[in-house]
Amino acid sequence: MTIKLLWTVLVSGAVIALGLSLVLRWLGTAGLPVPLASRTPDAVRYAVSRAEGLRVFLSALLFRLVIFVLVGLFTCLVLYPGSGPDAALWTWQRWDALHYVNLAELGYTGYMEDGKHLFLVFFPLYPWLMRLVSFITGNTMAAGLLISFLTYAGGCVYLYQLAAWELGERAARRAVLFLSIFPYAFFFGGIMTEGLFLFTTAAGLWYIRRHRWWLAGVFGVLAAMTRMHGILLIGAAAAELVEDRGRFDWREIGRCLPALLLPALGTLVYLALNWQVGGDPFAFTVMQEHWSQGFCWISDTLWYVLNNALSYPTQAVRYQLWIPTIVLFPIFFALVLYARKKFRSMYVLYGFVYLVLNYSLSWLLSAGRYLSCGLPFFLFAAALTENRRWLTILISAGMSIGFVLMLYGYLTGGQIM
Repeated sequence: MTIKLLWTVLVSGAVIALGLSLVLRWLGTAGLPVPLASRTPDAVRYAVSRAEGLRVFLSALLFRLVIFVLVGLFTCLVLYPGSGPDAALWTWQRWDALHYVNLAELGYTGYMEDGKHLFLVFFPLYPWLMRLVSFITGNTMAAGLLISFLTYAGGCVYLYQLAAWELGERAARRAVLFLSIFPYAFFFGGIMTEGLFLFTTAAGLWYIRRHRWWLAGVFGVLAAMTRMHGILLIGAAAAELVEDRGRFDWREIGRCLPALLLPALGTLVYLALNWQVGGDPFAFTVMQEHWSQGFCWISDTLWYVLNNALSYPTQAVRYQLWIPTIVLFPIFFALVLYARKKFRSMYVLYGFVYLVLNYSLSWLLSAGRYLSCGLPFFLFAAALTENRRWLTILISAGMSIGFVLMLYGYLTGGQIM
């Protein structure tokens, strides 16, 4: 048996086994006599007041503004001495940010390369909001940053509410802390979709948890117009509905089905955009070839990531891109293992599928950025550190160092995207 075949068997086996165990556990909560069933854990049910939510929002917004000011000073005084204050804006226009600015200013029909609509791979809600907000700010980059700041702060409020409801006030603070200092969390304050996706998915998960299905569906529409993975909220809602009822209540499922499926409308909007611009609702699949993107079985993805981490010709790229990518997977996989009997299935199944899909790409360049929006993992980390102050300090210190290093690499042109 070759090393590659052994790797495929071990990785695929571990992923399939964990996924199967999570499904069986969920079926067990629905009353089916299956192995690995376990009782749904009780929530603390700490309700966050409006005043407390406002404090979380303002604290998160202040944090983003402080990072923005520090980055601006670093850019103007160190990276590009003598540059004007505009440098504080355009220093964030890197990698995909440039494309979002151009899409907002030129539209999908006007922004092309080599006569092709290559940028249909970017989902529309963020650039559409940038265009709208730019009428207020007078600057597209400023509009993108403002949207990111506000949606990040709003997402922190919803994450705080989720964590407080499940784990209590102190755990909620840790969840927001871990989210905010995650090494790739600086993207929440850039011209990227991270802040908007955080807000829409956190709101969607919160309303799913509180069984306000139509509100959850509305935020699911927005999430699906922001990222492809927004459609996963349908699965989270279905898992929660069945688990809460304790059985497959088909009458209740039928009654809630329109609200549960509402996020698919966001995907249909995206497909309609493809049809209008590219003449084919699936035109984005053709454009993905330009970006070397497509589906890849997870063990194959991790195999090429591992090989690049060990032997990529440019050493700096190894440390900036491939080594973090391979290191993050077992950490997040272990968090799912830890949480599988401690959290409701909606969180664990959503987190597992989110992780696997993000690591099933033919050319994975932004794993850390994608995982920054994996909200259940920050709930899991908050639970893991309960009554473990030393572990909280250790994780916080490690992530803070990673945050600074990754942000520095991003600003200085490193392969951090």
